[in-house]
Amino acid sequence: MSIVVSFRPMQAYYILSMRIAECVIIDEQKMTTDWKCDSDVCLISNDVIFGVNQPGMTWRASNYSQFFGKKLKEGLIYKLGTFPLSRETKRMGAIRYDKNIPYPQNFDARRRWPNFISPVVDQGWCGSDWAVSIAGVASDRFAIQSNGAEALALSPQTLLSCNIRQQQGCRGGHIDVAWNFARGHGLVDERCFPYKASVVRCPFKPRGNLIDDGCRPPVKQRTSRYKVGPPGRLSKEEDIMYDIMESGPVQAVMTVYQDFFHYRDGIYRRSRHGDNRMNGLHSVRIIGWGEERGDKYWTVANSWGTEWGENGYFRIARGVDESDIESFVVTVLSDVTEANQKK
Repeated sequence: MSIVVSFRPMQAYYILSMRIAECVIIDEQKMTTDWKCDSDVCLISNDVIFGVNQPGMTWRASNYSQFFGKKLKEGLIYKLGTFPLSRETKRMGAIRYDKNIPYPQNFDARRRWPNFISPVVDQGWCGSDWAVSIAGVASDRFAIQSNGAEALALSPQTLLSCNIRQQQGCRGGHIDVAWNFARGHGLVDERCFPYKASVVRCPFKPRGNLIDDGCRPPVKQRTSRYKVGPPGRLSKEEDIMYDIMESGPVQAVMTVYQDFFHYRDGIYRRSRHGDNRMNGLHSVRIIGWGEERGDKYWTVANSWGTEWGENGYFRIARGVDESDIESFVVTVLSDVTEANQKK
């Protein structure tokens, strides 16, 4: 792709992917510049990068080529995707374990259950975080609860293409509706219905099984789709830790502002930099926790590919409900076949 550049005093215009991005002088004395996409805010901001990378911050910001020429509102739609929770869903009672036990300072599901934890997925420019995170959590828990007998990648495309009632595909979805679909209809494996980052026709019958679906079950003793039990809510730091330690990664819904798109590494805390008027909800997988120089954090799998963040993961402040990440956390049990249940 060729980039056409033209200059005029104090300004430069760049045509990137057929979108006009204008580099304008924000402060003539300091000669600082920033991006402006037409009349909209650009997803990437030099102001955010400069501000976050000052001394005293607990994380670093960076630029990402996948976001070049994109508007902030595009990022909030197509790189996130979780719809606001309904009033009924918000009122869902939280599970309380009340376990008076010592927790390890650091815990990582990838080390606790090697080869059982699903890798980072790139959702592409499709607001499917709700589907990707659910498929990831379900995959992890099938593997853990079967002690590896049912270790496989489940298909987020099943949710994206087949769970269409009340959902909007790549423009977003409700996590409660999606979990209910996974519970009632079930998912197929990724090899049977690969992720396409777009909505394609659902090839499966509503109440079929893996044989009817034309899938070759990779797991012995299974012909039924992969279903989950009723989802439960967690909202207390210790309860989230206990559930992860006992059963595996959980889904969390967080609020995302402009600065989060720039995360490179470190422990994320929302900064005052960037456009804080616009935000969206994002579903992710919490896979563990830790501490660094006294700062507590969650380790979280994002769905923007491995080039983003810390190889596709990010760390975020723990115990303070940073960006609402502890407000609505979902746990679930997988419907492992009796023959494959962990003894």
